[in-house]
Amino acid sequence: MEMRIEVSGTPSVPDFADCGGSQSPRPPGPVDWRFLFERERVRAEDAEARADAAEARSEELRWREVEARNRASSLETFLEKSRAKLDAAREEVREVRRTAKRALALEKEVTRLGRLLAEAGVDARKRSTVMSLRMENAALTAEVQELRDRVAALEARNDALRSSRSSMSRSAYGSKSEKGPRPSSKRGRGQQPGAPGHGRTPRPNLEETEERLDPPEDARICPCCGKPYVANGSHESEVVEIEVRAHKRRIVRPRWRRGCACASSPSEVTAPPPARLFPGTAFGTGVWAHVLHERFMCMRPCRRVADWLACQGLAVSPGTLADGTGRMLPLFEPIWDAVLARQNEAGLRHADETGWRIQALREIRKSRRAWLWTSVSHDAVLFHVDRTRSAAAAARLFSDAVGPVFLVCDRYSAYKKLARLLPAMIILCFCWAHARRDFLKCAEGRPRLAEWRDGWIDRIADIYRLNAVRLGCLDPDSGSPAKGFAAAQAGLEGAVAALFAEAERQLEELPETAPERKPLRSLARHREGLSVFLDHPEVPMDNNVGERAIRNPAIGRKLSFGSDSEAGARMTAVMYTVLGTVARNGLDVLRWLRAWLDACAENGGLPPGDLDPWLPWSMSEERRRAFAAPP
Repeated sequence: MEMRIEVSGTPSVPDFADCGGSQSPRPPGPVDWRFLFERERVRAEDAEARADAAEARSEELRWREVEARNRASSLETFLEKSRAKLDAAREEVREVRRTAKRALALEKEVTRLGRLLAEAGVDARKRSTVMSLRMENAALTAEVQELRDRVAALEARNDALRSSRSSMSRSAYGSKSEKGPRPSSKRGRGQQPGAPGHGRTPRPNLEETEERLDPPEDARICPCCGKPYVANGSHESEVVEIEVRAHKRRIVRPRWRRGCACASSPSEVTAPPPARLFPGTAFGTGVWAHVLHERFMCMRPCRRVADWLACQGLAVSPGTLADGTGRMLPLFEPIWDAVLARQNEAGLRHADETGWRIQALREIRKSRRAWLWTSVSHDAVLFHVDRTRSAAAAARLFSDAVGPVFLVCDRYSAYKKLARLLPAMIILCFCWAHARRDFLKCAEGRPRLAEWRDGWIDRIADIYRLNAVRLGCLDPDSGSPAKGFAAAQAGLEGAVAALFAEAERQLEELPETAPERKPLRSLARHREGLSVFLDHPEVPMDNNVGERAIRNPAIGRKLSFGSDSEAGARMTAVMYTVLGTVARNGLDVLRWLRAWLDACAENGGLPPGDLDPWLPWSMSEERRRAFAAPP
């Protein structure tokens, strides 16, 4: 920018109003042209700088606009390419189908031309034309077959993807129940109008406290004559209450000093201190019994147990509860060993496993994943947490069995390997509920298989029904066959044989790519394990006992995210074993737990040496009645 200053003969006074000033004109005098020039130059430079900044900002915005348009153009191009690919794929499928139709027409035309040539008596010199037509026909036939195979493969993959999507959607949003639809009934839910009630439930085992409620003294005097009322019996009623609160036991032990001069006698006599589970604890066995019951029977994590205790008036930190719980592991390990020994004597056991978490494993390896194994017999439940899901982990529970064991389980490979390692010890009995589930999963997302699925579900339901009829023909006391058992056994064996024969027949008829082959192959492959219950009525058809036993620990895992350490996982498995075994035998878990901790405290913080009075299968009948759970 160039500024010109013209100087005339007489200097003029600058106009300050034009410069943005508000001052009045200066009095006449000499003008400082240099000052005016510098001020105008500074203003011009400021204006130029602002113009440059505005131009730079405009350029930046312009490039951003160009970049955004390029990005939009690339996205639009990508979208167009994707649409083009999709259209090309659709067109390819249509072209395949059109080619197949044309090939069939060409095949017919070639056949017709060959017949015409044969009727016309084509000589040897023209046999090459016939051969070329035959070769072209063979090539077209091969191409048609290839296209048909490709269409079949694409349809099979599409069918598998639909089934997978349906399975994932059902597992995420659908019902977990495998029950079929029930026929609607006009009968309403609940007690029907006019039906007799059962009255209030009697509770004779509850402790009773009598409260006397007398009217005020002035109400017992006649307001007319002033004479007192005379007692005339009473009205009695009952109110059931629950009062749970923490309290302190203040232990006062008087000291008795020796009043004689006998040197052989102790100088002072006092009562022994109260028994404690371990030195330094301020909490009695009742507190620890409730903590263990809440954690391992009600599946509450430490923090929620601490909150529950705070609601009862006892503020305890979760760390204190976790530390105290871990210190009690030696008190219960002998019970775990006794349960394992008891199960090793059983001839029928259920097995199952589920995932577990041990947070400390993340420091050793990449995954914190572990596994919770369970073994259930008729009177004992055993749990074990292991790092692996291999047959070696299963062998820790089943390898020391005294005699042959009927092991009811699913078709997991670890159990099959265990049976191969111990062929004379383990007899696998596979679960029919899992076989039934295979047919349900196969038909998910495939409406055309609904009728086929329902047919197999009905066949398996008939097996369950016939087995229930057979079990009803056994003597309830001795388990020996009673009247009608032979006929029920024959009917059951015939139904099972017909079921497997139908599976073999369908396997022969179905193509190799049919999805129905997978559950049918599994059914035929595991026929031996699925048929064990035929010759041994004491073996159940499914593993519901094992799956129900592990259900509560699985809920506890979801609530507490597993265990922090391997020692904590061991404590968890031991407590699940002890409390689950006590509950399975119909004993009051909290009452048994309190008595056991009292016995450990009386024994100096160690478990009692004789476990027979504490094990459900060896305790006396009187002791069993004392620990019996309320009805």
